[in-house]
Amino acid sequence: MIIVLLTACQPLTVTREPVTLHVVASDACGPLMEELARAYQTERPWVTVRVEVFDTAAALDRLRAGGADLAAISWAGEDARSLWTAPFATDTIAVIVHPAVPAEEIGLAELREVFRGRTGEWSDGTPVQVVSREAGSGVRAIFETVVMGGYDVTLTALVVPDTAGVLEAVAITPGSIGYVPQGRLGDGVRVLPIEGRQPRPTAPEGYPLAHPLLLAVPAEPVGEVRAFIQWILGPQGQQRVARRLGQPP
Repeated sequence: MIIVLLTACQPLTVTREPVTLHVVASDACGPLMEELARAYQTERPWVTVRVEVFDTAAALDRLRAGGADLAAISWAGEDARSLWTAPFATDTIAVIVHPAVPAEEIGLAELREVFRGRTGEWSDGTPVQVVSREAGSGVRAIFETVVMGGYDVTLTALVVPDTAGVLEAVAITPGSIGYVPQGRLGDGVRVLPIEGRQPRPTAPEGYPLAHPLLLAVPAEPVGEVRAFIQWILGPQGQQRVARRLGQPP
């Protein structure tokens, strides 16, 4: 009887079934989601979170086809009507130039003319080289919606497939101008304020290229997907989001 009572007093060990979550992220959200996945797995070791990075259009295609449990994207467009979405961060798009470009800031109207190809050179005579993202990029969709006003980007633009490509092209090409998520800024380029405002997620009000980052699932999230989303939107996840994007916690 004593042995039975002692055994009954021992704490119960609950073994959880392993769970794997498949997350697709746009290029703008990829590093952030990878960091959140690592932190979540540390706190919930029975969960494995696999993150794959695509452009926004490809990520949404994968989600709709059942190839992912969750998407993290910078732009939903018309797809927002058919998806369950929740904003989980605010990011801004930074306009970047080669360090030798003489401009110190730029207005929206002037920026539109540059990307239309109507401005051929900078004030020092250096030819302008526009660098843009590929079709399907959420960052490109936001930029064109806010800046281009229905006009096409010049046919002479250098089109690259990801943020790293934009940063590299602008850093090494005299006279070049492009755009990248503020959270992905790197060395070798210079940021141009727009209408006198810097792309700071800490104070996005009034900056024309501020936008939410979104979590998306095909329907109301349940189970471990819901738990992961709640964790991201809760204090632990938001602290990591703020640290990554340079925002106050």
